[in-house]
Amino acid sequence: MLRPLFFVLAVALSACGGGEGSSFAPASGNTHCGVSVGTQRITGKVTSVHDGDTITVGGESIRLASIDAPELDQAYGPSSRAHLAAMVLGQSVTVTYAQKDQYDRVVGTVFKSDCSPVNLNQVASGAAWYYEAYQCEIDIRQRQAYAAAQTAARTAKKGLWAATAVAPWVHRNGVETKVPVSCPNGDAASD
Repeated sequence: MLRPLFFVLAVALSACGGGEGSSFAPASGNTHCGVSVGTQRITGKVTSVHDGDTITVGGESIRLASIDAPELDQAYGPSSRAHLAAMVLGQSVTVTYAQKDQYDRVVGTVFKSDCSPVNLNQVASGAAWYYEAYQCEIDIRQRQAYAAAQTAARTAKKGLWAATAVAPWVHRNGVETKVPVSCPNGDAASD
């Protein structure tokens, strides 16, 4: 009688994450905090913030998906990093993801324990751009949320929008990125 109860309790506790390290687990379904996300999860404490779109959780490098923050040598780069650090450094987060990039970093969506979407907050505060070149990797509701957050930040001249800012992809490569007109699932990319 107690054996099944212990099993259920052990499964429930293992899904909670926590501790000083991190836990890797497949997500149940493809949503977290009401947002469509990747199927894998990492839960743990943010131990470092490299720049405005890269953090470390339990030794794993995490690149925040759907955004691009100014490089540290760009105007507003250190401020973007400071904004992200103030939001998550030392706190427990959940990262949902489906892939890693060419540098072996997890490319994920980060949520605070209260379900606040960290990636979207960076855009809404003017600390990062919505990276439209990769918009087909997220669902249409998220595309709309990121686009609206960026428009509102730009209109209010928040953060990097207070001055003439150079997009990080232009800073790195000297050219604008291609933004898809439509996505493979048939959605218009700019909706």
